[in-house]
Amino acid sequence: MTKTDVVIVGGGISGLATAFYLKKNGISSILLEKTERLGGLIRTDYIKGCELEAGPDSFISTKPSVIKLAQDLQIESELIGSNDEKRQIFVVRNGHLTPTPKGMVMMVPTDWNSVLRSPLFSDKTKGRFLLETFSKPRERSGDFSIRDFVLDHFGEEPLTYMTEALLSGVYGGDASQLSARSVLPRFVEYEREYGSLIKAAQQERGGADRKQSFFLSFRGGMQTLIEKLRENLDGNTVRLRAAVGQISRDANCWRLQTQGEQIEASQVILACPAHVSSKLLANLDPALACELAEIPYSSAIVATLLYKHDSLGHPLNGFGFLVPRPERKTIAAATWINTKFPSRIAPEFAAIRAFIIDPEATLHLKTSEAELVAAVKTDLKLFMGITADPVHSLVFPWTQSMPQYVVGHTQRCRRILSLLEKWPGLRLISNYFDGVGIPDCVRLAEKTAYRLQQTLCASNRF
Repeated sequence: MTKTDVVIVGGGISGLATAFYLKKNGISSILLEKTERLGGLIRTDYIKGCELEAGPDSFISTKPSVIKLAQDLQIESELIGSNDEKRQIFVVRNGHLTPTPKGMVMMVPTDWNSVLRSPLFSDKTKGRFLLETFSKPRERSGDFSIRDFVLDHFGEEPLTYMTEALLSGVYGGDASQLSARSVLPRFVEYEREYGSLIKAAQQERGGADRKQSFFLSFRGGMQTLIEKLRENLDGNTVRLRAAVGQISRDANCWRLQTQGEQIEASQVILACPAHVSSKLLANLDPALACELAEIPYSSAIVATLLYKHDSLGHPLNGFGFLVPRPERKTIAAATWINTKFPSRIAPEFAAIRAFIIDPEATLHLKTSEAELVAAVKTDLKLFMGITADPVHSLVFPWTQSMPQYVVGHTQRCRRILSLLEKWPGLRLISNYFDGVGIPDCVRLAEKTAYRLQQTLCASNRF
């Protein structure tokens, strides 16, 4: 029997950041990871002098938690910014790559000259943009879908060719199911305060003074963050290949059973997907497990193709492109890594990251890597005119990896937190609460570590 104050289940960014901040606050913990590696979706492969990301390649700089974590880890000097001078996104329209208008904030235009000249939108939609500026402030009751919200303001075209296309890489979900309040809270607030989303976005953009790149990452790839977190944890903190088979509660003590160890702790943090936490808690609290199981997830596949630069035949004149649903064959989006993060790709190569999301991802989860690469090549030939064969390819299927903030998500989270109140010492953290990005995971981890420190201090446990 091993005894400790805190056990963390899950070795992704949420669990690792929690363990780090606990240690920073003087609290030791044991972290259990069921696989043989840490980092979850964050993984960097080093191939032919190139840094190729299997999961997220960066994080947004407007949320400061990862920057603060880098400072705490003393790796702030390793931060690199995206090449924003070349930050152009294309959208497939009628089979061709069409540049998005300058100044677009999601589906909201802020630069009239650019949007009115853009071939991405019809004259009818451009007229709808102008009429939207006369919208009055509105306070909606209850929750509502992103589809209904965007249709109310702009109509079908901006929903299909901007909103859904942009959200596909983050959620891989359906705009008719996703909650506007949970996914687009800033825009819902714009509507409440200004009425017109365009007027609100123009005002906010006009007051912005951006000196930092929108996307930030680490020299050496996102794996740098994971490795540094691991280095800062005690040697006996992390257990790999330590799947938890059972969680039980006895008086003031939690017990967790892995294949080779039983651990006793006063505090348990489940830093794993909702569907995993649901299974772990099924016998302990069926109602809580049921609520967690009701949070839907979608799957994704990331395929990176590495080419000889001279064979590509494309200028890679932007960050990449989006494929809206009516135009889609297999891939939903692609990133041109050479342009977004030039330092990651050796000069003689060009690398393209393609994303397959649901429903296509689930259909292809059992497809062979060769067949997936062939499907991606077909799309890249169709949209970019690439006929060359890649010199190397990497395919990563991420099953049930993207939580869906569907309509009613906020209410479900409240019910989960209410059910947790009867289980002192049990905490849930992951990206299924109020932010799917890395900054949100780190923010919640630091907040959880601080609150746990307060709890342990109050009980004089350390």
